[in-house]
Amino acid sequence: MPIRYEKEDAVAWATFDRPQVLNALHIPDLEDLLGLFGKATADEAVRVLVVTGLGRAFSVGADIKAMDRMSEIEFGRAAALYQALARAARLMDKPVIAAINGYALGGGLEIALMCDLRIAARSARLGLPDAELGFSPTGGLTYLLVRMVGLTRALHMALSAEILTAEEAERIGLVGRVVDDDDLPARAAELAERLCRFPGRGLRNIKRAFHMACDSDSAATLALEQAYDSDCFRSPQTRERLAAFLASHGRGDPLK
Repeated sequence: MPIRYEKEDAVAWATFDRPQVLNALHIPDLEDLLGLFGKATADEAVRVLVVTGLGRAFSVGADIKAMDRMSEIEFGRAAALYQALARAARLMDKPVIAAINGYALGGGLEIALMCDLRIAARSARLGLPDAELGFSPTGGLTYLLVRMVGLTRALHMALSAEILTAEEAERIGLVGRVVDDDDLPARAAELAERLCRFPGRGLRNIKRAFHMACDSDSAATLALEQAYDSDCFRSPQTRERLAAFLASHGRGDPLK
């Protein structure tokens, strides 16, 4: 299978499994990933999805050999799949983590940026080679990248086609954490398991609120925050957590 799908307790893993071509993606791979996004969404036992790759790459993006043989209709299908993946990742009511184990280029970087959290191995390299080949980004990247790193850095990355080190990507806010290569799977699992311990409704509403705030004005964002936090307050899981906290810490200083 080009993409492995495995579950470990409440964590699902989608792993690109074409290391011989640096996990380059063709239409069937994109269709598989979209299906796995849907599978993780529909499975109530899954609380967090982790996306990663085998070998020396997370994914180098489009399979150039396959692209060279595409008709314009097939190319349009591939572009539409990247956009469908961006919508599916955003609408998934569960956190999605990208564990970036090597090269994340072009469409591979687009998929990493669709995820809510990104951890990168120290040897990871991230960039957009689209301009070198005469293409422009898809998969929502122009929307996402500007909001993550600002217009100046986003345009510099896209127009110059420079490849960033993991440390550079962390410095500009493209990834949240850099870890040693050998530690990446364990650290991604630790983060996923940490999120699994939190009430699901709160995670869902945090994700929704932050994404919608990117598209809203201040007044609409304030109203949305109030509605989501009230929804969290009504959640039985949240009420249980409050009771457990008070039982453990009493009503005094919560840090004691």
